[in-house]
Amino acid sequence: MKPFHTIAVPHKDILEGRLTMDVFAADLWEVCKNRGHDEYKDAETFFRKTYLTKGLENLLTIVEKRLCGKGGDPVIQIQTPFGGGKTHALIAMYHKCQK
Repeated sequence: MKPFHTIAVPHKDILEGRLTMDVFAADLWEVCKNRGHDEYKDAETFFRKTYLTKGLENLLTIVEKRLCGKGGDPVIQIQTPFGGGKTHALIAMYHKCQK
């Protein structure tokens, strides 16, 4: 397997060491209240800076189908370890639902 940095170039803020813990630690409540950093609260910025994995794309497709009454699972269990992207996925679903 190739090292990640050879296939995915980090954003400028990461390369320059400007990604601080207050930005890194996503907070769904702050997003819902339209507070916090644009990286999370602004849907366009969020999706521009988010790599949509197949798993995240699949999750968003299921949620969209469900909300549109076109099927989709009524219950989705997100299983990842600490730091595995659960809050990021919830923020993605939140923004997707706002459209």
